[in-house]
Amino acid sequence: MSAIYKSGIYILVFGSLLLTHCEKKNTDPELLMLDYTVKDVSAYGKNDGSIDLMVSGGVLPYQYDWSNGSIEEDIDSLTAGIYKVTVTDAIDSSATDSIMVNQPDPPNTVTDIEGNNYPIVRIGSQKWMGKNLRVTKDPEGTPVNSYCYDDNPQLEDKYGRLYTWDVAMNGSVIEMAQGICPDGWHIPSDEEWKTLEIYLGMTREEADMVNIWRGEGVGTSLIEGGASGYEARLSGRRTSSGSYMLLDRYEYVWTSTEYGDNAWRRCLNGLDSRVGRWNTFPKTYGFSVRCIKND
Repeated sequence: MSAIYKSGIYILVFGSLLLTHCEKKNTDPELLMLDYTVKDVSAYGKNDGSIDLMVSGGVLPYQYDWSNGSIEEDIDSLTAGIYKVTVTDAIDSSATDSIMVNQPDPPNTVTDIEGNNYPIVRIGSQKWMGKNLRVTKDPEGTPVNSYCYDDNPQLEDKYGRLYTWDVAMNGSVIEMAQGICPDGWHIPSDEEWKTLEIYLGMTREEADMVNIWRGEGVGTSLIEGGASGYEARLSGRRTSSGSYMLLDRYEYVWTSTEYGDNAWRRCLNGLDSRVGRWNTFPKTYGFSVRCIKND
């Protein structure tokens, strides 16, 4: 009986024919796989994070759909947060992942109602803002009158804004009122300023002196670069008539303590190592504001 063999490959094994058929090789693509490298944000609130995405498997080309709207493979200039990506290949296979970009813990800061951040400095038992207030709204979000030196907004970040006493106090006449400070903070009283000055080396007798410069070395400690960390920038003043003067030479800071139609203030002079305590200017002058944290 004759045998009929189909075309193929025939191997003789121990006198027998072993028939093998040529089979089609499995060409199904590998599954899409996502891998990535994350560069976290370098400092709290910055936007220098990035994600380097690496895709394997599937069928080229790939399409990218990021939750921040990007269609690129890699994304950068990122703030902290979770970024979701879906990758789709040429045959509509897809893979999805969510990737976290982290950031360091926030620094020791306080934020006003407009989102401006201020460093916090501990001096003795007190916590002070490390920069002058620059808010333009009260704690309820109502706009208030305030001034950049020379009406130049480019000076605001360094020097803060200037406020009349009534605006700084947000209409209150009570010592240690919140005024326009953030919640949990207030306008320091004359006595709280004395506490600061005495901690920095002033005697009680000096602290109580009126309308005079007192406390050798204490002013230097408060000016930018001084040992206290208070970092006064010598932001000048605005007169009642609207004139600006003494930028980079003097700092004038309101207290929450009235003195008749006037109010107590503190003065710093870049050419004098002492601190001035005065009650001679009207509340309509524009001075700086430093807030102090509630006990």
